[in-house]
Order: sequence, then C-alpha cells, then structure tokens
Amino acid sequence: MSEVPGLAVAADGAVLALTLERPDKGNAVTAEIAAGLIDAIETASQDDTTRVVIIRGQGKNFCSGFDISGNRGDGPQPRAGHMERRLAAGAHRLIETIQYAQVPVVTVVAGWAAGFGNVLALSGDYVVADTSAKFWVPFVGRGFTPDSGTTWILPRLVGMARAKDMVLRSRPVAAEEALRWGLISQVTEPGDLEAAAAAIVAELAAAATVSVGLAKQLLAQNSNATLSDSLRNEAMTEELAIRTADFKEGMRAFGERRGATFEGR
Repeated sequence: MSEVPGLAVAADGAVLALTLERPDKGNAVTAEIAAGLIDAIETASQDDTTRVVIIRGQGKNFCSGFDISGNRGDGPQPRAGHMERRLAAGAHRLIETIQYAQVPVVTVVAGWAAGFGNVLALSGDYVVADTSAKFWVPFVGRGFTPDSGTTWILPRLVGMARAKDMVLRSRPVAAEEALRWGLISQVTEPGDLEAAAAAIVAELAAAATVSVGLAKQLLAQNSNATLSDSLRNEAMTEELAIRTADFKEGMRAFGERRGATFEGR
C-alpha cells in the first residue's frame, strides 16, 4: 500500500501495527487515513502471514475523532447527500472492515477516544486502555447525531440505559468506569499499557487464526440473528474450522495433554 501522511503501517511477523501519527491534532483521522486503515486491514485479512492487527495513537491521546476542521458549517452549502456519501465511503466502511475482518483487532487507548475515535477504539475485538483514557460521544452536545456505528456498538456493549447516558448527555466515561460497564477489556497504569497490549497481541498471534476469525464472524452475525439462524451459522463455521491444520493440532494437543502450537492455518 502507498504511504499515507499521519498513518504508520508496520508489519512484524504475524503482527500488523497501525499507528495514528497526528499527535498535534489529537490523532484526528482524515479521509486519507481512513482509506489507509481500510486498505491495511483488508490486506491483512487476505494475507496468510498476518494473524493480529493492533491500532494505537501516537502521543498522549488515542484519537480525537474525524478531522472536520474544514467543515465548520459556515462555508458554502454542499450538495445534498454529501455527508451520507462521505460517511459510507470512509468512516462507516472502516468500522465495518474492522468488525468483519478475519483477524482479531486490538486497540490500545490512552487519553481521549472521542467521537469517531471512541467508536474506532470500541470496534476492536480487545480494547486495552490505561487510566488516562476517556471514552466520549460528543455528537449531541455539538448539535448533530452519532455516526459510524456508535448507536449499534454501544447498546451491545453496555445496554441501552448506559448507551443513552453516554450519547444523550455527551458524558465522557473514564477507563475504570468503562471497564466496570464492560465497555472495554482491560485497564492498566499508563506505564504498563504497551506491555499489556504486547501480551494480548502475542497471545492472539499464536492462536488458531482461522477459528478466531470465524468465531469473531459468528459474534457479529448472531447478535442480530434468530436462534435458528445462529445455529445454522455455527454449523457452517464449524464445518470450515474442522478442516484446518490448527484443528488437527488442537485435537492432538488435547489428547497428548500439552499446549497446542498453532500455525494460523
């Protein structure tokens, strides 16, 4: 993929690290960065060597949102439908890409995860934050409405009452409260954040990648499915999983009472 200003892409063995590098702007995401993230994650999903993706922000904040510095509402009136088109092609497509990627995605959060940055953080399969982290949905407080899957993800993570608390009051939620709510996976002290993230990334990179991806797919699909559809979905993914080399290794390891060594195939 081509180089994108404000986004660092680094592959290290089974791990693809994506770092937002606009600390002076709170790591606000531009349209170009969103496209770069989509490209990188889609490529990772098709690359047999990549087994986990990590997304982090450079500096003291994870992401302050989508960069709307050129759209303050006082310029020429854009053509009708421009927001729907832009969201569909950028922010919305990125969140769908993360949700349905066939590899696990870990997000590492320090400081503010606000607006689009909040939903970007929470779209990760495993969210590790330090005690400086704050998760904020400021849309209503600015006179518009949430987007990018915010109203889909939040109620599924914390229930409708707490989702309304975050959305309607535009109230930031600190890391420790977010953990109690089930909004995120783990909280550390600031000095321990990178080590904690590295540990979970290493664990996922050594997992049965196909099964992890299929299980992730099931959780996304079945959150809106009937029981009958869920059972059919589970049977189909099970059929695929038992044909992998990692399934055979897992069964051998179980029989031999040892830890499995998975190859991600």
